[in-house]
Amino acid sequence: MARSVAPLHTRNEVKKAGRVIRAGSARLHDHQIVENFRASHVHVLNGFQASLRNRARSKDITVAQRLKRRVTIYDKLTRRPNFSLTEMQDIAGCRLIFKNTQELQDFRSSYHRANFSHKLLSGNDRYNYIISPKSDGYRGIHDVYEYCGRSSSSKPWDGLRIELQYRTIYQHAWATAVEVAGLLTGNEHKFGRAAKAYSEFFCLTSELIARSFEASTSCKPNLTISEIAKSISEIDQEIKILNLFEQYNSVALNVTAIHKNAILIFNKRPEKDQERTKILRFSSFSDAVRKLEKIEQANVRDGEPYDVVLVRSVEGPKSGSIQSAFRNYFADTRDFVSYVQQGLNLAPNSHRG
Repeated sequence: MARSVAPLHTRNEVKKAGRVIRAGSARLHDHQIVENFRASHVHVLNGFQASLRNRARSKDITVAQRLKRRVTIYDKLTRRPNFSLTEMQDIAGCRLIFKNTQELQDFRSSYHRANFSHKLLSGNDRYNYIISPKSDGYRGIHDVYEYCGRSSSSKPWDGLRIELQYRTIYQHAWATAVEVAGLLTGNEHKFGRAAKAYSEFFCLTSELIARSFEASTSCKPNLTISEIAKSISEIDQEIKILNLFEQYNSVALNVTAIHKNAILIFNKRPEKDQERTKILRFSSFSDAVRKLEKIEQANVRDGEPYDVVLVRSVEGPKSGSIQSAFRNYFADTRDFVSYVQQGLNLAPNSHRG
């Protein structure tokens, strides 16, 4: 578990640093303020993820956590010009993935009754995107908590926020596919920065998955299932995104056979004819670490155009961890492709090409 970092700056100092970073006039001290503010959320993250994992023990629930990357924080500040850094609710985030909506709702209701002093800021349905899906097709439920420590030693972190995301396996497969499509094609549907064909494809597939697997609807409730399936097939013939996912999924499966220390370099902004993905293999872990340090230094210098993953060689039953290291980019899209294909096959008159 990561060591806790205490906040060193006032909320006004953090707000000011966020403003000058947005304006492009930040100095080193401003970046240091933001980094301390970001790192201080680790304490909140550790407390919540331990609580969630304890409650999820013996249940078929996947619990994951992440601290928002600095480059993602800066991007959000740029995208939302009237947004204060101290209002950012998802710097610390935990995600819970359930087999179905009923299990999600049961767990969430139970967690709302938990015996702790943290404040639920979002209410019961303020961010309930299952009852009211987003216009882009996103479904899931978000809860925002404000950290309130019970002991005096925890007081420095009081007031920091964390976002809990609740999704079913179907909602998670769709959301992951949206993120991967952004990495593979540059069409960032979740940020409203995608070509029309990609945006329509993900809105339609959200509707198809909701109806096919969850007896629900999404952002296209007025279309018939035949119309949805026909449109998905026609758009995919144009953009070929399902085929692209399948190609990269096969890469991920091949990676699991690698029993060496490896670095995955994923190019988020490739030039023409450049490779999206490069895998470097090393005979020793120490060699991989030394190379990783050089790559990350260059990555920061160049504006972080790459995502870099270090995989350490493992033997025996834990060898599957190699695949898990690549899951953000490839593995989860297999579920999405499967759900879409099943939905298309079930839909009447889908006209699959």
